[in-house]
Amino acid sequence: MKNPLYLSILLIVFAFVSCHQDPPKPPVPADGMRHDSLTVTDTIFNNPERGFHRVYECHSSQPTPMAVSSVTGAYNAGYTLVHFDFYMEDYRDKPIDESYLEAVRQCMQALREGGCKGVIRFAYTGSDAYTDEAHATNYDDPCEAPLDIILQHIEQIKPILQEYVDVIYTMEAGLIGVWGEWYYTTNFKQNPSKDEDYAPRRQVLDALLEALPQERMVCVRTPQFKMKCYGWTIADTLTRAEAYSGTAKARLAAHDDAIMADNSDMGTFTASTRTYWEAETKYTIYGGESCPGRNGTTVASCDRTTEQFLNMHISYINHSYYRPTINKWQKYGCLDYFKRCIGYRFEGREVATTYEPKAGEELKVKLSLVNVGFSSPKNPRDIEFLLINTADANDVYRVVPNSDPRYWFTDEMQTIEASFKPRNAGEYKLYLNLPDPKPNLHNDPRYSIRLANENCWDETTGYNYLTTVTVE
Repeated sequence: MKNPLYLSILLIVFAFVSCHQDPPKPPVPADGMRHDSLTVTDTIFNNPERGFHRVYECHSSQPTPMAVSSVTGAYNAGYTLVHFDFYMEDYRDKPIDESYLEAVRQCMQALREGGCKGVIRFAYTGSDAYTDEAHATNYDDPCEAPLDIILQHIEQIKPILQEYVDVIYTMEAGLIGVWGEWYYTTNFKQNPSKDEDYAPRRQVLDALLEALPQERMVCVRTPQFKMKCYGWTIADTLTRAEAYSGTAKARLAAHDDAIMADNSDMGTFTASTRTYWEAETKYTIYGGESCPGRNGTTVASCDRTTEQFLNMHISYINHSYYRPTINKWQKYGCLDYFKRCIGYRFEGREVATTYEPKAGEELKVKLSLVNVGFSSPKNPRDIEFLLINTADANDVYRVVPNSDPRYWFTDEMQTIEASFKPRNAGEYKLYLNLPDPKPNLHNDPRYSIRLANENCWDETTGYNYLTTVTVE
């Protein structure tokens, strides 16, 4: 008979060895990739070139530039856009003084330093006193400068537009009529109907498009103005092939300053031109502000507003006006939804990387994300993947994937692919970076796009962390 103590020792040794053997490795996935799910967040946070905006007025009678601290305060309060109304009441019959041009420059400089971008508009009056035809056509006290003076003023502001294009999100055409909204007007046809009635307005648009660098858009007040000034019809609706081409058609965008006031946005649309702008704004900017309808009410229910915001691909809107509309959205529970989704909002869903990558060999990356916002970005945007060694910050690899965020449309799954070849073994963090393409803003995280994912955003770099990869 064998010794019971001996058998007991053998069993203990066998159990010890069995418990400390490495578990079998899981099989390599069929696609050779490791898949990591990304957790989505509904947090409201800043992202550039989108969302609700603040308003600042700079009048020629008292040209006080916006302070850097005010821009910083707006950014810290959740705004990345400031709408500038530059009112030139004193220059309806003469060139703009250098003192006022300097005030405009200082406003643009404040944007750079404060972390925001501008929606800019020039006009000659913001007074309600002109908002009837009798006062609008008062030649002793006109709504705006005559055409030749307006064209001269555009030439004067052109150097500012060129110098500060980095912090200009878009330019609203302005210059004509009360508030620059192209309606109540002294020197232009108030209700144009013939081609020749639109010709002076086209001269203004041509001059603005020439003055503003080609990568930026000019917003007009109604779809009719875009079509009639250039002789386009609904059959000429902007196509994907024409989008972002730098032509007048690709650069003329939309500002609607009567959003949800009534069924036509106070005459902004007819049934056919509504359809036209719904198609155009897939590739061009649409923004503006709400206002009361003629009877003081609005049609701005949460459901109807959401439908219009989606159909028109809205990118920006005034948070100061019209307050009863904003309050209605707050009361009925959709304001936070609009804060998240006006413009773009990118949710990373999954990142896949090569399973057990080896130094000196290919490391594939595949990111899936969805835009749950109402619009895509409308200005150029850089994109890159970064692979950074956790033990050596100088061991960095950058790859630019073949993808353009301007085409990341609402509710469409995007798959962005790239390939690295790290030289060294080690642990690497993988990031997505969506910086501003302008060199002076490229490394400023305030101007980089943040993904709507948990434990993702690096506020010091503007990078979006995706996963960690171990290279053998």
